[in-house]
Amino acid sequence: MLGDVVLDVDAKAATRGGRDLDLTAREAELLEFLLLNQGGVVTRQQALGEVWTGGLPNLNVVDRYVAYLRSKLGDPPLISTVRGVGFKLG
Repeated sequence: MLGDVVLDVDAKAATRGGRDLDLTAREAELLEFLLLNQGGVVTRQQALGEVWTGGLPNLNVVDRYVAYLRSKLGDPPLISTVRGVGFKLG
């Protein structure tokens, strides 16, 4: 949980301010990983290793899924980019 964002890990479902975010399973897994590491920087490599197990796609997939999450989470923004490193939630 972060502010008004609530994630149900088992159901892979999330809400923000009571509004359903309609996440895919992968988006929910990425949000869970970011929540577990909130306040710290998550590198693209860390996200690939934790969320995309069983074969690593290129690093751009992390950027795409972070963009999807940002869009679904809405304003005010919760995910910031740490240039050249990765992403930070919170």
